Amino acid sequence: MAPVASVSTAVSQCPVMSGRPLKGNYPQYHGKPEMPHGMAKTLNLASGKLQEPVSMPTTFPIGCKENICHGSMMVKHDEPLGGMERTIEEVWSEAEEYLAEYYKENKLPVCDLLARLKQVEIDLRNQGYYTHTYDELSFGVKTAWRNARRCIMRSQWSTMNTIDCRDVTTGEEMIEACLRHIEIANNGGRVKPTTTIFPQRFPGKESARIWNAQLMRYAGYKMPDGSILGDPMNIELTNRAIELGWKPKYGRFDVLPIIVVPGGGQGEPVMREIPKENIHEVKITHPTLPWFEELGLRWNSHPAVSNLTLSIGGIDYTCCAFSGWFLCNEVATRDLADEQRYNVLPAIGRGLGLPLSNRSLWKDRAVLELNQAVLHSYDLAKVTMVDHHSASDSFVRYYEKEMKIRGHCPGDWVWIVPPTGGSTTKVYHQEMYNYLIKPAVLLPIEEGWTTYFRRIGRTLPPDDNSTGQDDAEDPNLITIAYGTETGSSLNFAKRLQEHLQSRSLEVVESLVELNDLDLTKLSGTLVVVTSSFGDGEAPSDADLFSEHIDDLGSSPRPLERVGANPVRFAVFGLGNSIWTKTYQQFPRWVDQTLERLGGNRILPLGEGDETAGTTETAFAEFTRALSIAIEVGTETHNSKANPSLEEESALSKPLGSSMGSMQEKFVDTSLVGRRALFEDDAKGSEHRAVYHLELARKDGQPWTYDEGDYLSILPVTANIEALEVYYKLHLEYDTVVDGKNVRDLLRNYIDLHAPPTRELLSLVPDSQSTTTALDAIRLVKFIPTIEQASQILRALPIKRPRVFSIAGSTTRGSATISLTVAELYKGRVSGSLIHTPVASFHSVTFKTCVQRSKFHPPSDPSVPLILVATGTGVAPFRGFVQRRAASHEHPGKILAFFGFRGQHEHLYTDELNSANLPPFMRVLTAYSREPGQSRAYVQDLMMHYMADVIGMLDSGAAIYVCGSHEMGHGVHDTLIKIMKEGKGLGDEETRAYLTKLKREGRLLADTYTKGKTDTDPVLPQGEQ
Repeated sequence: MAPVASVSTAVSQCPVMSGRPLKGNYPQYHGKPEMPHGMAKTLNLASGKLQEPVSMPTTFPIGCKENICHGSMMVKHDEPLGGMERTIEEVWSEAEEYLAEYYKENKLPVCDLLARLKQVEIDLRNQGYYTHTYDELSFGVKTAWRNARRCIMRSQWSTMNTIDCRDVTTGEEMIEACLRHIEIANNGGRVKPTTTIFPQRFPGKESARIWNAQLMRYAGYKMPDGSILGDPMNIELTNRAIELGWKPKYGRFDVLPIIVVPGGGQGEPVMREIPKENIHEVKITHPTLPWFEELGLRWNSHPAVSNLTLSIGGIDYTCCAFSGWFLCNEVATRDLADEQRYNVLPAIGRGLGLPLSNRSLWKDRAVLELNQAVLHSYDLAKVTMVDHHSASDSFVRYYEKEMKIRGHCPGDWVWIVPPTGGSTTKVYHQEMYNYLIKPAVLLPIEEGWTTYFRRIGRTLPPDDNSTGQDDAEDPNLITIAYGTETGSSLNFAKRLQEHLQSRSLEVVESLVELNDLDLTKLSGTLVVVTSSFGDGEAPSDADLFSEHIDDLGSSPRPLERVGANPVRFAVFGLGNSIWTKTYQQFPRWVDQTLERLGGNRILPLGEGDETAGTTETAFAEFTRALSIAIEVGTETHNSKANPSLEEESALSKPLGSSMGSMQEKFVDTSLVGRRALFEDDAKGSEHRAVYHLELARKDGQPWTYDEGDYLSILPVTANIEALEVYYKLHLEYDTVVDGKNVRDLLRNYIDLHAPPTRELLSLVPDSQSTTTALDAIRLVKFIPTIEQASQILRALPIKRPRVFSIAGSTTRGSATISLTVAELYKGRVSGSLIHTPVASFHSVTFKTCVQRSKFHPPSDPSVPLILVATGTGVAPFRGFVQRRAASHEHPGKILAFFGFRGQHEHLYTDELNSANLPPFMRVLTAYSREPGQSRAYVQDLMMHYMADVIGMLDSGAAIYVCGSHEMGHGVHDTLIKIMKEGKGLGDEETRAYLTKLKREGRLLADTYTKGKTDTDPVLPQGEQ
């Protein structure tokens, strides 16, 4: 950092204060037609006017490289982000240049600047930061808007009003300030440019944040059928609000609460609904189209952007709210019309009576009417809004003025040019240079909730000649391959084969396992049906497929078929969205890999979601589109299914057909034993307890399973609830539909408490309000006609099993099966298991089924084991140890790293204490929240005992990991660290070593989603 003695020298050399042209990162300009480094004069092609850049302050990276232009990227890959740590030297450099600009622009004496810089230098030396005066802050806010290269409406930068809230420190005070900001900026409809500034970011400390991208945002809900209700942009913020206790209303325009976290690194999120008096909305109508009002559109009065950072003189303000007025295109063309937002253009096109084909230009006409409606509505409501032509004219004048009086004007053409109007706007024809200067408005380094989650320790989100492939030179031949763990994908592949054969298409007689698929012999069309298993991995019938890809060697694009038509392909994935981070991971990998290998994709990836109950409808649409693509030769790129076709398919399918082959194996089971492993005294959602349970089959048959397998359990439906629907539909006691006893289905297989399916919603009259959260049983009452009984039954959601790792071994007997179950708040399965009477006449009967896994111990009991688990993740390892203890052979060593919150939550203490452990086992325990002790995790133990881990691995040990996703990823990162620090391996060597362990079956993970309620159950990663 510059010493105090250099302050005056720095000022005398500062181009801003000396009046000389700034050099910065560019040389001085001398008025030549072409400038060094490509900084030539800019031209407006419409008017023919030239603008000459004559000065340039310090600039910052915005992405482009010597031979690669990032100009068309919405966000440049290496542009500065707000909230990053800075060295004192960097802060001093930016402070010096900013304060020089501030004093010059405000015509203040140089001697005052010298004194101010000296004080800043002292503050930086003593505390690592300095503080702006209000005038410095206000000027910085205005200048940041002036420099905002992506804003078309910054000609009004000097009118910005700054509200200083740097003394606000609590969450409640922050929200009050946000509400005041809304009112001041709204200004009765005459929107006033306003910025509210909260405390600056201090070095090494977590700064205050507003989680909302704008103070007023509309909720976005991911519905069970995969559709989105509301604003898709705000799904993640909506989920965060729901996690914090906000009650969703399930409407299209539900105003989200404001969520803030105060600074300092200790604050918790504070959330509050925006009072009605602070919600200012504009109802969208059209001046000449009365039906427009029926679309039910509306938008808020002005944008109050609240997740960006203001960087002023080396100081970052990561928490601020900035309000201006809307450009009509922002609301109409982007927020309401974009396909990834509200996507209202098809409805407008139909209202206009236009054919929805590209040749009719219906989108252009629809978006024009929408912009006209938005402008009309804001004018009618007397709310400030600017049209894109006026904004364009204003910016061109502003640009010319800035080039004259300031010598430069940054502009990102991709952002500046309005999304509607194109070359009819003047700014479209205006050349401009894109560069970043400060003060600046910056994107945040990460979302506010990401910072918070990291602080609290939570992480947010691969030759069989009988296959018929020898005939693959036939361009009309269709090969169907599958990857499955439980048989579901195989069943769908068979159905697809039968369908295509029924249409007289040439289909290979035998279905092909992905493990046996020879890509070098293919031509024609390849169709793949597959699921994921475990932590997004390939199912067992496909786990060698990725190795086959690696073995291709000199034929990196075998599907390209030089001299012939490339192999066409389509992929359908079976999945379960409860595993959000790995949902459809393997099917997506297959789809991308086939394209990378030169294949020609004829359909977007089809995705069936078991959780949302969309598998059947998605498969029906995939089958229909595939038939068209093959028979007609039309490649389809519309991934949206036709709703009418989906509903027709789903409502006409056989009742219970979507239950899958697993449900045919469900058996009646009783609870015969239960003991608490720990239980605290907290109430409601804070209550924590884990129980050991014993279950027996009611038919008296023994259980058959392997250690590491799962037990699937269906939620229990109360008799009274099943009867309520039964009588509502006026059904007889023994009614049978499609060969199924309806009373049995309602009691055991249909989920009356799940969110309604799209098919069920389609049966509800449009006049009925469904904006409140309704489960299936409450929605049925809105369906008026009993003639629809069979359709209603087909549309009801199917129960989704909760899956638990088996906590025992058949070596201890097969009459009962052991589970380790955490009690979840309002958990439908865990609650029933824990609270039903044991071995009583009043006991609940559970439908259960053993589900196979790949998480099995080695068949050779002499293989050493490293076991890593947290919480209920110890359950399968209990069976591992029991199996090994019962072996008559010399058992291999077991080293276990177990983690719990504290000693009071330690599971199976009677079995895991040193006195009762088998001689071949050693248990090391980490407590993350033990009073009086620093936090410790299993990863810490593994690093501490690094030498033991490496020694056992070198001796052929296998590692098994069981616990949450977050823990699993943490252990994986720890293994990488151990390989690098303990074995001295490089990045590539470490990656190869861990891959080798996985392929040899010596590194297995069984991770699950942490749950808090019955809608977010604890689920091991089975087949998705």
